[in-house]
Amino acid sequence: MQSIRRRFAGHSGYVYAFLSLGILLACAFGAWAQTSTVGTVLGQVTDEQNAAVPGAEVRLTDVATNIVTTTITNTDGRYVFSSVKPGTYSISISKQGFESHVVNAQNVQIGQSLTINASLKVGSTSTEVQVTAEAGAELQTMNATVGNTLTGQSIILMPNLGRDATTLAVLQPATTLSGYTAGSSQDLNTYQLDGANITDDMSGNVVTYQTNYNGMGGTQSSGIPSGVIPTPAESIEEFKVSVANQTSDFNNSSGGQIQMATKRGTNQFHGAGYLFYFDTAVGAANSWQNNHTPYSFGSVSLPYTPIISNHRDRFGAALGGPLTPKPYLGGKWFFYFNYEGLRFPNAINYSHEVPSELMRAGVIQVPNAAGVYLPFNLNPNAVTVNGVTYQPAACPAGACDPRGIGLNPIVNQIWQKEMPLPNSITSSVGDGYNTQGFLGSIREPQTSNNYVGRIDHDFGDKWHYFLSYRDYKLVNLTGNQVDIGGVFPGDQLGVPNAIAPRPQQPSLWTTGMTTTINPSTTNTFVFSYLRQFWQWGSDNGPAQLPGLGGALEIGGKAPRPT
Repeated sequence: MQSIRRRFAGHSGYVYAFLSLGILLACAFGAWAQTSTVGTVLGQVTDEQNAAVPGAEVRLTDVATNIVTTTITNTDGRYVFSSVKPGTYSISISKQGFESHVVNAQNVQIGQSLTINASLKVGSTSTEVQVTAEAGAELQTMNATVGNTLTGQSIILMPNLGRDATTLAVLQPATTLSGYTAGSSQDLNTYQLDGANITDDMSGNVVTYQTNYNGMGGTQSSGIPSGVIPTPAESIEEFKVSVANQTSDFNNSSGGQIQMATKRGTNQFHGAGYLFYFDTAVGAANSWQNNHTPYSFGSVSLPYTPIISNHRDRFGAALGGPLTPKPYLGGKWFFYFNYEGLRFPNAINYSHEVPSELMRAGVIQVPNAAGVYLPFNLNPNAVTVNGVTYQPAACPAGACDPRGIGLNPIVNQIWQKEMPLPNSITSSVGDGYNTQGFLGSIREPQTSNNYVGRIDHDFGDKWHYFLSYRDYKLVNLTGNQVDIGGVFPGDQLGVPNAIAPRPQQPSLWTTGMTTTINPSTTNTFVFSYLRQFWQWGSDNGPAQLPGLGGALEIGGKAPRPT
């Protein structure tokens, strides 16, 4: 009879709709809202006498796609582009009777404001003045948020063994290696991707169900917390972490705010192919415990445990560019796609306590008052183990085996056929006398496939639409249940084999529309559907065998890797 326990959350996905409606009032002392997917470009236009220039046309050009957005300065000469996708832009300002003013190669970042002021000189509109943004253009006068922003190229080039963008959050000020931010616990961090909230709200923290995204072995709780779905470094255009003084548009938690944006396609096709390979043969060192002096116990001598050969392969490809050669439905369509795979055999050391040779023969060892272990043969007859004969023990209440049946034959069968002999005698595994250690190596392989896609389109210069999708599948074997006795088909006695898979497959749909209603009003709408899938399945019930008279649980606890 077999007992099976499963936990399944395939239908616990939820719809998270995030609607941000910012009304931007262009006035001398105006303030403009920011969302989790865009930045802001603003400034004031004056003449040579420092008087405001109303009615000037301001054109914001996306260098990557050549898409142009326009606005007009108000009566105070001020302008604002409140919903600008992260990227590189050029700004041109013109008005009849003045020379044109052009500023090139300006970087717009998520949640940040870029201030470009212009002083127009009297002259012909056909005369163009090329200038460089003055010092302080990126000075944040609209908020006092503490944090940093990393662009796509920096994310790719920075050392990152797991190649997941969220691991870079620990490089921010006031952040610990385990994700504690500005004095707040790691479960108070909020993760946003393309405006969607991908923070885990199932377990009440950010480390329980998202395991092994980095392919480092163990669980995510032993590393850095993350959102529900992984974010490969190759797929992220911009990564921002705010650790303190967040603005009013973010009030979800007291911890850090991690904001990410998926890469976009551009006017030109661009792509990448990559492979990361790590092997224990290159720079890996054995642990002190495994590499200690050989251990001796009586006539038993055990060699040291050598380092296990292991490797990790992470590979992928990306491609982005125009989806249609010509404008369709108002403008061009752009796409971006990224695939990333992980293959990790994950060989580790494994230990479990098993009955000693004397225990298998029905001879137990009990310490006396001086702490010396003495053998007691509980069988009705003498037994010989390793050339030593043990006579039946005399128990204080009479015969130790009054029924004279000896060791239970079912238990004896399990110990002899489904429990390997001990090969380690240390106090850390068993008591060293009745139960001793069985050491070996075990593979807990991890295989993952990650898919990222995004489409961008402008229905004219005032309507910007995007759609992104992410799907991730991880098949991960763990040490929660290990067969060391060759019980399951294909397994061998004395060869540990992990048999408890932990599959995960989260996915995320995000779509949004940014609309410039008029020069002073912009609306941003983001809708997302997040599905969090994980499954636990183990044959955790203790064996129940005919003739045993009850359930049998060998060792008293579940096997655990070391």
